[in-house]
Amino acid sequence: MNIFQKSFKGALLASCAMVSPNLVMAQETTAQQADPDNVDTVIAVGRYIPDEKRSTSEISNVLTATDLTYAGDSDVAVALTRLPGITPDSSGKYVVVRGLSERYTSTLLNGMELPSPDPLKRAVPLDIFPTSLVSGVLVQKTYSAEYPGAFGGGVVDIRTIAVPDDTFFEMGFDAGFNTESTFKDGLQYDGSDTDWLGFDDGKRELPAAIAANPTLEGMSPEELEAAGEAFPNLWSIDNQKLAADFGFSAAGGSSVFIGDESELGFVAAIDYGSQMRNLFGQRTTYQASGATDSGLEPDRDMSPDACIANGVDASDCGYRLTTWDIDLNAFAAAGLKINADHSIKYTSLLLRSSQQQVEIQQGTTNSEDMANFTRLDWKERQVWSHALDGEHAFDFNFDEMTELSWFVNYTEASRDVPLRRRFNYIYDISREVWQLNARSIGNRTEFGMMNDESLDMGFRVKQPLYINGYSFDLKFGGSYNEKTRSSDYLKYHFDVGPVTNYELLTYVPEIVFGPTNIDPNGIFLREVFDASNAFNADFENKQFFTQFDYQINDEVRVSGGVRFEDSLQTVLTNDRTTNVPIAVNQEKQSWLPSATVTWEFEENMQVRLGYSETLNRPDSRELAPVFFVREDGRTEKGNSDLEIATVRNFDARFEWYFNDGESFTLGAFYKEIDNPIEYSILARGDGEADTIANAEKAKLKGVEIELEKTLGEWEDREFFLKVNGSYIDSEVTRSAAKFGDVTNLVGRLQGQSDYVANAQIGFENLVNGERFNIILNYQGDRIYRLGTFSRPDLVEEMPFELNMLYTRDFELASGAIITGTLKAKNLLNETPVRKQGTEIAQQYVAGRSFSIGFKYAF
Repeated sequence: MNIFQKSFKGALLASCAMVSPNLVMAQETTAQQADPDNVDTVIAVGRYIPDEKRSTSEISNVLTATDLTYAGDSDVAVALTRLPGITPDSSGKYVVVRGLSERYTSTLLNGMELPSPDPLKRAVPLDIFPTSLVSGVLVQKTYSAEYPGAFGGGVVDIRTIAVPDDTFFEMGFDAGFNTESTFKDGLQYDGSDTDWLGFDDGKRELPAAIAANPTLEGMSPEELEAAGEAFPNLWSIDNQKLAADFGFSAAGGSSVFIGDESELGFVAAIDYGSQMRNLFGQRTTYQASGATDSGLEPDRDMSPDACIANGVDASDCGYRLTTWDIDLNAFAAAGLKINADHSIKYTSLLLRSSQQQVEIQQGTTNSEDMANFTRLDWKERQVWSHALDGEHAFDFNFDEMTELSWFVNYTEASRDVPLRRRFNYIYDISREVWQLNARSIGNRTEFGMMNDESLDMGFRVKQPLYINGYSFDLKFGGSYNEKTRSSDYLKYHFDVGPVTNYELLTYVPEIVFGPTNIDPNGIFLREVFDASNAFNADFENKQFFTQFDYQINDEVRVSGGVRFEDSLQTVLTNDRTTNVPIAVNQEKQSWLPSATVTWEFEENMQVRLGYSETLNRPDSRELAPVFFVREDGRTEKGNSDLEIATVRNFDARFEWYFNDGESFTLGAFYKEIDNPIEYSILARGDGEADTIANAEKAKLKGVEIELEKTLGEWEDREFFLKVNGSYIDSEVTRSAAKFGDVTNLVGRLQGQSDYVANAQIGFENLVNGERFNIILNYQGDRIYRLGTFSRPDLVEEMPFELNMLYTRDFELASGAIITGTLKAKNLLNETPVRKQGTEIAQQYVAGRSFSIGFKYAF
């Protein structure tokens, strides 16, 4: 029997099971009685299991294309937070699984590893995956040996849309409105003409003269003048009305027969989105050594109250950030079915996420001076993946045909930050004027570049067998992963020390740094010297695994395996102070076992028990012992002494599938982590930065509950309820030797919420394609950064979200379908708040969002 015939029959059996599981059990007997000489044998052993969450040998959750449609989420990061035990991180780009931060989640694309386009994260940002290009997402919470060993919370396997059997085409548009942003004044600056596409047209690029000599070493005064004048004179910002949200998507595909057995299919899709948001509020940082009996001492108090206390108009004070997000994604795949036993497929995926940010912070500093800090930013993130894979079946006279799959995947990831501008003005109370800060921190011009190349190749062999009439699947395989990363960050400032006309410093930056004032005897360009802003990193991992899945009898199923990984991670940077190279090497050979037992003790009821051992490696950026400025403006320092964390995972889950599409699950988990990696606050002068270190050990335990229930029908509408919740508790032991003056040497895990809950209630009308859904999401507070010097932890209080979705299909006379969609998000207008003790560190107003969309399909 070939694997394609089996897949087809499996689909038919599954569709029958939706009507009656008993019909499936009788399928083979009926077919053989009809024509015993002209039918392939289908052996149905045990009770039939109708869906992937139940049929997999591991504890998992699955988002299907239907689930993505019901929730109406635009990207995978948001969609995953509807599942039990999964919450978004503070940026909304990553997910936290079972209380473990995004670093413990590994991301696969069609079963293959992806590199991250973020130089500060080993995790892949999931917000760059639009749901329009996704056919489903598997989140596996117990580890199995066929997956990479970098596992802690879960594996997220994103599955792209497949090559179609029939010709199709669909096109969609949507537009949105936000109550705090759309058609309201936002912060903008004069970027390039192609920003709306997510590409800078070269306006912000590093001038050629500086690119040839980034350190400016040996330049003559005339060359320095030319270099300074080569920068575009972009500094100031404007208040402009923000445009409405807009999105466009299109997808199409077809297939053709080549000869009698071969079939060639292809699919292509494109997705574009533009969104502008105002985040206006306040931000306060506190002195790292300023904890006293009377409370925390502010380092920067960017709030209206700070201005009022100094007699300055409060309308311009506080924290103001306007972001413009532009997403442009493309997907193409071509598949060739050579014959019934052999097929190959090529997949290309381009994901681009660009962002313009304009930020103004105005308030007081620790010297009680009034200050204004401004930042102009443009970032481009890109992942371009090329994958070739094949599936083959061979007859070696075993019980079933031997299945071979292989893959080769080359991926390029990049992050470009051209022409980041930061400058600040100090308010002179006596003269009642704002004046450019003449110190070296008064202005910055920065460029960040990161490129990552990854090569993955591997194979898997599956041999289905039967022992005493029960299925026994044996798998084994190997893979090779090689990554190279280069990261560079350049910083410059214009030295205004020689300026004697102090009145000049009261003008806007375009005048201060105009070509007239850039002169060898006036304002001139300097490099901002850091010990190292550049590093190169390499990662190599040779992996082998073997695994089995054995249905022992009608009730008990056992799967288990072991994975061997031989990895070498190298980070190389250079201390320019001493001109001494800094090399960090981490080599580790690991045997990673896993085992899961499933006991179906009653019809439609089963219990799973699982155990596994896994790893969590530091990222290359985290191992580079240098300071780095993140997107949110916070400064971070790496740690070359970081060690690889090891995780022991214990899992249990009760599952009850009491009807088609209806289920109840209750699970528990326990994890022991050696050397968990956590972030804390580092004292840096009078201010603060973030740093990272290994704790000694951590214990994490939790329970998860999930219910999916059909509530009944009324006027052709089927009402449903989906509810899930989690309680998670942890305890971490830290050492002062590694964390310094961390406030709490024993406490809960950084980044972990105690409570997580989601609910969806709505209806579906299969007659006219009408769907309505109310979506609720709650998560408890969590530690954003560990406090130091007796200061409390920096804690995030997360909002309670209420969203709504309504869609309806309309059939045209031509047979084409138009689908209309209405969405409403954050109807309670809640926003996250960061606090340090009882003091507010950051808060803003996000507003409510509404959108309308149409999709045309034929």
